[in-house]
Amino acid sequence: MYNFTINQFAINRYSTYPDIKLLLLLKDNDPLAFAEIYERYCREIFNYAMALVKIPELAKDLVQDVFIKIWEARGKIEVEKSFRSYLFRVCHNRAYDMQKEIAQNRILREQLVNYYEPVIEPEALSQEGDTPYMLLLKQALSSLTPQRRRIYEMCKNDKKSYDEVARELNISPNTVKNHMTNTLSFLRDYLRQHSKLTPLLIWLLQKIF
Repeated sequence: MYNFTINQFAINRYSTYPDIKLLLLLKDNDPLAFAEIYERYCREIFNYAMALVKIPELAKDLVQDVFIKIWEARGKIEVEKSFRSYLFRVCHNRAYDMQKEIAQNRILREQLVNYYEPVIEPEALSQEGDTPYMLLLKQALSSLTPQRRRIYEMCKNDKKSYDEVARELNISPNTVKNHMTNTLSFLRDYLRQHSKLTPLLIWLLQKIF
């Protein structure tokens, strides 16, 4: 982990340099160039990170990860290409990796769900002991036809392949696939319409179920 104290690097002349010059200096391990790049883009990257993950704490972590990546990869940055586009691409890729990490980590998932609990409408709660999010998804599943719900549960809960489900239900694998595609589309729409969940949390809930 690199710790940079930006105020110590505040030299006015660096703020007048174009990106290309800063990147060339950065490739030569100039920490002042890195400091200016950070000051120039950190707010914009934070705003983009917020659009991706919605949670300030996660967005701050994303910004830190992005600029650590920039420092570590400074020798490989192609100065002739758009640096701003490169920053956004790094942020987007790191956000995707972060989502996968959260989806695979039970503690992180619970922390994220708990973060959002206060914004769920009270009407969504009807069973003691269920979190608002699990209950909301259960409500959506209860709206499915019996066959579609059974196929969903066999695929998601029982971890069966489309071929296995097709053999058990005596239907074609393509029919199973179509049911799952329609079901997942319905669940995404239901969650968007009945809650204030962000796209990130919707994605995570689909992973949990």
